[in-house]
Formats: sequence, structure tokens, C-alpha cells
Amino acid sequence: MVMNALLDLLYPRLCVVCGTRLHEGEQHLCLHCLQHLPRTQYHREESQPMEQLFRGKTEAAFAIAFFTTSPRSEYRNVLHYIKYHDGKECARYLGRLYAEELSASGLLQEIDLLVPVPLHRSRLRRRGYNQSEWIARGIADATGIPVDTTSLLRQKANPSQTRLSLYERWLNTRSIFALREGCDLRGRRLLLVDDIVTTGATLLACAETLQAAAPEKIAFLTLSIAR
Repeated sequence: MVMNALLDLLYPRLCVVCGTRLHEGEQHLCLHCLQHLPRTQYHREESQPMEQLFRGKTEAAFAIAFFTTSPRSEYRNVLHYIKYHDGKECARYLGRLYAEELSASGLLQEIDLLVPVPLHRSRLRRRGYNQSEWIARGIADATGIPVDTTSLLRQKANPSQTRLSLYERWLNTRSIFALREGCDLRGRRLLLVDDIVTTGATLLACAETLQAAAPEKIAFLTLSIAR
């Protein structure tokens, strides 16, 4: 206890959104920022923006995101921290929190496997972790659903999509994913997990690849949706 207090004095824990010092019991986000997280509540809506991204393009069991972000939103700090500042434990925390908030909906009870969107091995080597995998681990902590990090592979290190148009994003994600030889997903109910969805091109490319393994259904979950 004394050691923890000393460490907190020397290296204070700060909220990843607003930068204020965290109090005891707060994790990664201060209570104020957590309470004001712009939650989507998409799991309560029959037709919503994320579902509309995939309508007519693929058969998704459901498509949901935890919160929204915009170019001026300070909540973009969360995603930047998770991806570029060794924020894997924050990713895990938010994945678990979202799964807990979804528990009453029953959506995750329909899932057999969590499939995080994979990174190419070169980017994984540089970053040291896959943020989508850590989000999935948080969901697994809350639900007990296993995480599958081996069936879906990223075979090409495609460039960043940040400044690409919708059509360019589609071209950028064509044929970059593949199935591991011998993987068996027949009849399984899969949940694809990623940190953010903008146009849906990456998730759509993953789903199209996974369809070749004949799963029963595929659903999509992200921490954030760009608005």
C-alpha cells in the first residue's frame, strides 16, 4: 500500500482523456470523463449508423460501437493512447467495461469466438501489441468467450488509411487478410473486434475473408465509431 502511494506520488496516474490526476479506484479515465463518455447505445437501436455502414454489403448479426469520436472530441485521446502509448491495459479495461454494459442485452451470449482484427507482423513487432486483441481480452474477462488470434491473418502491411477516401480505403484493404491453413470455423458465431470504425472497409474485408471458413454468423464490435 505504501509502495503504491509512493509510486503514485512519483509517477501520478493521469486520465487519458483530460489529463487530470486519477483518484483511488479510478482506472485510466477519471469519473467525470467516464460519466460523460459519448456512449452510442447502439445495442438498444434497431437501425443505427454503424449497422448502416454494412447494410447491403455483408450479413452482419449486429454491429455496435461503445462510443463516438469526432475530430474535435477529446475522447480521441483514448484511441491515440491505446494505439501509440502502450495503452493495452486501457484497451482491456474499456473492452471489459463495454461487455459488462452489454450484459443485459444478451448480444454477447450469441457469440462463440472473439476475433480481433490482426496487425501485420511488422507493425506488431514495432508496436509490441495488437490493441484490438487487448480489447477482445477485456471482453473475454467479462464474458468468458475465448479469443481467437490465429485463424485470421493480415498478410500485407497496408499503409495508414487516415487520409484515404472511401474508395481508396476499399482498395487499400483488398486481399490483405487470409485464413490460417487448416482453421475450422464452421458453424461458429464470430465477433470481429477492432478499436475504431470509420468507413467499415477493414471490418468488411475481414468478414469477407472469414466467410470462406463457413461460420454460422459474424458480428462487429468496436470501441469507437468516427462521426
